[in-house]
Amino acid sequence: MLKKIATVALLLIIAGFFLIRSGKGTISYTTEEKITIQNLNEIPAIPATDVYGFIAGDFRVVEERIQRNESLYIILRRHDVSPEMIHQIQQSARGVVNLNRMIPGQRYRVYHGEEGAVSFVWRRGSTDYTVIDWSDDIQIRNGSIPVETKISAVSGVIRSSLANSISNEGVSQRLVVELANIYAWTIDFYGLRSGDQYRAVYEDRFVEGEYVGIGRIKAAEFEHRGNIRRAYYFDNGVQSGYFDEEGNSMRRAMMRVPFEYNPRISSGFSHSRLHPILNQRRPHYGTDYAAPTGTQILASGDGVVTEAQYRGGNGNIVQIRHNSVYRTAYLHMSRFASGIRAGVEVKQGQVIGYVGQTGLATGPHLCYRLYKNNSPINSVRYDFPPSEGVNGDHLEQYLAEVERLDQMLNDQLRGPELALY
Repeated sequence: MLKKIATVALLLIIAGFFLIRSGKGTISYTTEEKITIQNLNEIPAIPATDVYGFIAGDFRVVEERIQRNESLYIILRRHDVSPEMIHQIQQSARGVVNLNRMIPGQRYRVYHGEEGAVSFVWRRGSTDYTVIDWSDDIQIRNGSIPVETKISAVSGVIRSSLANSISNEGVSQRLVVELANIYAWTIDFYGLRSGDQYRAVYEDRFVEGEYVGIGRIKAAEFEHRGNIRRAYYFDNGVQSGYFDEEGNSMRRAMMRVPFEYNPRISSGFSHSRLHPILNQRRPHYGTDYAAPTGTQILASGDGVVTEAQYRGGNGNIVQIRHNSVYRTAYLHMSRFASGIRAGVEVKQGQVIGYVGQTGLATGPHLCYRLYKNNSPINSVRYDFPPSEGVNGDHLEQYLAEVERLDQMLNDQLRGPELALY
């Protein structure tokens, strides 16, 4: 130890008396900076890079948005990239990214070096991007900007509608859709009453400090007609979804409404209804949902398409056999979704077509029909058995998660932002 101290001291003495000869032959001492152990051991800092990996300060960056009818060719030619290079880039992009999917409004950057434009960054979404670099060989890579997630909470009392209440709390309307999806089989959202209450703990998502919307609801509580129902999200890599306090699934075997949101019912299930066009009383074994033309129609459960064609007064119709018990029919579509045809397997929530008014219809709507053992039943009133709950082997883990989420629900009134997650 003494030897090390003596060595350091000797170095400092030698440095302090080190002479530097000037141009005129005189001798002067350097007094600009004292040499210390700290600056002897200093390591040069790593150059700062931007979010896409480019060293800040090495390039002149032009950031703009894609305009209508613009393509990669038009953009790069404006930055003096040769047609030959653009062609090579387009060839290299095959199998990596579809350059024909540029949408007006999307952001992009062009990086200029000493010899001109050398790189292009296409921001394909709020987080996804593609980097095209031709400074040496052409290199194309896709990336994703990290999303910062914060846990937030909201609670409220319904006076007119759930949408109005959440809007008054300053929260994205997407939360309305997510809550409706979670409670689709346990709460009739058409029957909400003034005084019904709700609470939710959910994710707020940020990219580069910019809010990009809500993420997943972690836990929720709904008090409807005096009944309190809580729902918790659970994902252990084996099972995932929303479950109640005891681990029963909040999801049923079928969706109550084949839409992402609950549209207005224009005509209900009836054994004797006056047909608006034929002016005759006849059974109406379905539920009519009024919705704008082009609204996405979802498969209400997993199954196999048994029919997808135009059929008389039914217009464009899709039928799905879900199992040996249940099948559904979707009538008056404007068109079918891509790939929907007889024999195709579909998943619950998959888009199968779009609202229209083909066949005997006075306006754009979907006539949705549910059959049990080939007998029509009222999909609005029928209660399906629940899907599989939390596996017994994972129940202890789930109940521990419920306890944690319960604490978050109970603590949410402390403030809108609970913690980092």
